[in-house]
Amino acid sequence: MHVVEAQNVTFSYDGKTPVLEGVSFKIHEGEFVGIVGPNGAGKSTLLKLLLGLIKPTSGEISVFGTPIDKFKDWKRIGYVPQRIGVDTSFPATVKELLGFSDHDTDIYKTLHLDEIMDRQFTKLSGGQQQRVLLGMALATSPDLLILDEPTAGLDLHSKNHMTEILENLSLNMGKTILMVSHDIGMVIKHVDRVMCIDRTIQFFGEPEEAVGVIEEMFGLKG
Repeated sequence: MHVVEAQNVTFSYDGKTPVLEGVSFKIHEGEFVGIVGPNGAGKSTLLKLLLGLIKPTSGEISVFGTPIDKFKDWKRIGYVPQRIGVDTSFPATVKELLGFSDHDTDIYKTLHLDEIMDRQFTKLSGGQQQRVLLGMALATSPDLLILDEPTAGLDLHSKNHMTEILENLSLNMGKTILMVSHDIGMVIKHVDRVMCIDRTIQFFGEPEEAVGVIEEMFGLKG
């Protein structure tokens, strides 16, 4: 059984111009998959489809062997959105944001959240906020993690730290991870497979084989 499977998926917001067209792929259990592509390529739209937030214009999506429109066990999927802007007066502490679950505290230690539990979320650095969002996504012990630009806007130290955490979740904890990222270097170095997308899938395979396709997609050749 594949964790995620898409078969000939097409989607259009206006019913005329496809944002995604004929997209097919399979994600295996325990894989760390990076999704890359230029702005407007349909990456975030694909995540919305996988989360059931929008429905394909045509084609089929299944998660854990169940068609997405019949899937009910959403606690098996954790989602980390792009870091959202929060009003600086928002008073919640990290403990309050994470306190709605009886989640294993080992995860919080892995994320180093135990050190900042009593701090106000809006007073944290970008990297710390991302770790809190990841902690919230892991609160139901999901089998699949879907992340949208988890390292965007972070400094090098925070990017490296987040990458180490994601690798640990994949390699040592068996999580299946699907991550959109513009950090091409990080993707090539750390994921198991790379999906290059620009309305259609241009490539899906081993990272070292994706380099030429990525250079062409982003106009880096010549």
